[in-house]
Amino acid sequence: MSFYPQTSSVASSSVQLKAVTNTNIGVKYRDSSGVNAGVKQVSADSLKFDLTNGFNEQILTGSVRFKLGNDVFIDRSSTLYRNIDPATGSGTASGSVQYGTGLVELNSWTPSVDNALTLQSLTTTTDLPPVNHISFRTPTIPIRPGSLSVVVSFLNGGQATLTSNAQGVIETTKAHGKINHDTGFVDIYFYTKTEITAGNRATIEAYPWYDIPLEYSDSGKTYIDVPEWIAADSIRYNAIAYTYIPLDSDILGLSATRLPLDGRVPVFRIGDIGIISASKSQILPSHVAGQTYNLNDQRISWCELEDSLGAKVPFTAYTVDYDYGRVTLGGDFAIGSLTAPLVARYRYQDMGLINDVQINGQITFTKPLTHNYAAADSIVGSALVVGDMQSRYTKKFAQTTWSSVWADVASGAALSANYNDSLYPIQITNKGAIQERWALVFTDTTNFRIIGEYSGQIGTGSINTDCAPLNPVTNAPYFTVKKEGWGSGWVSGNVLRFNTIAANFPIWCIRTVKQSEPTIVSDQFQIMFRGDIDRVI
Repeated sequence: MSFYPQTSSVASSSVQLKAVTNTNIGVKYRDSSGVNAGVKQVSADSLKFDLTNGFNEQILTGSVRFKLGNDVFIDRSSTLYRNIDPATGSGTASGSVQYGTGLVELNSWTPSVDNALTLQSLTTTTDLPPVNHISFRTPTIPIRPGSLSVVVSFLNGGQATLTSNAQGVIETTKAHGKINHDTGFVDIYFYTKTEITAGNRATIEAYPWYDIPLEYSDSGKTYIDVPEWIAADSIRYNAIAYTYIPLDSDILGLSATRLPLDGRVPVFRIGDIGIISASKSQILPSHVAGQTYNLNDQRISWCELEDSLGAKVPFTAYTVDYDYGRVTLGGDFAIGSLTAPLVARYRYQDMGLINDVQINGQITFTKPLTHNYAAADSIVGSALVVGDMQSRYTKKFAQTTWSSVWADVASGAALSANYNDSLYPIQITNKGAIQERWALVFTDTTNFRIIGEYSGQIGTGSINTDCAPLNPVTNAPYFTVKKEGWGSGWVSGNVLRFNTIAANFPIWCIRTVKQSEPTIVSDQFQIMFRGDIDRVI
């Protein structure tokens, strides 16, 4: 660093010089030029210079290349990199460039080298106006939610990497937009919400884009959206799109003509019954016989106890108060082979009529929810409404001989013997009845075998006693045939046929697993049946 003397002022004067006597004259001088010389070292944390000094032109992205010392710098989306490896294309991030002003700021360079700056490449333009609003459509659709990424460079320096959330919304302090995942349409505005004050109003009104209608009020204050200008040629985006293989009707088992392209079928419709459920678990502090433990929630719909290893506690060992959310261990409860501590797994639910279904997955019920639900442990499902069901018997008839053919009409010659179900109908209960075709095949004039089409022979009976074979699953009779209903004339080989219709509802369970690598060895699911009950007041 060099210093040069500067003249502060010049004055003109006239002086008469003459010889003097008896006068002492003092003279000061130096005989070495280095006596008062010094060197000072200054460390700079950044270097700044202007590539477009004297020109009001915009720099095209990717056109900057200059050499500082032995380092070569290039730009990528307003970021400067030095010493690019030609094999990998990677370099060291060393600073930034403002495409709108041409200002360069370096924060990293090789020290102790020649600091001469040599511009090797630069392209500017006056025909590319800055923008603060971009709209485009992706070439393939639909887009996977949350996969869109947009990179832009601001004219005043810096770049922004924008990502959309699962709902397709892009929201930052400078960028505001959204993407329609189904159509692939992207719309983004770049601005900063700025409060207008007495101190900055003059500055804002001096901008060429300012207009009074752009001002708006929010919470009693006046704001304006100040544009954030970006370089139009710097916009890049990345997104993941779905592609679907056409469904094979032979494999699917039905015509795929009217199915959506992606094979997905809506499960929620306006007017359907929807159920929102929250499943939770709570560790019991102890396992004292006869002790009552309060759960964290009330009005629960299901609860069971497990030990710490997942083994089920027998249902007979405890009782549950569903209204108040309480679990009471039996008076003779013993931990036995179970491993403490015990865990209460429970669920609470709300059921309601669906009033509105949005394409983004939002569902509205016709009534408010009565529990608090968290996204981490809650699900929403559609309910298959069955309605009232009642077991019954049908197709009763008598047949001369048993041919082992399960038909619903009699065959062969007419038979005089019969069972009078008009006065003594066969008794059926919802608890004991199953979906079955029955045959009571006589072995003599009074005794018969009880045979089911799927159950096989389950026992024997006699016309002299009520026939009530027991269902071992529910501990209730499959049916009851009264002894008073039997007529006379039965002989060996005769058969009484009838069908029982259970209080069942046919349900198809179809489970879909997307193509992926397995993450767990096994998986499971649970089907829950809901029914109205009579509460004792």
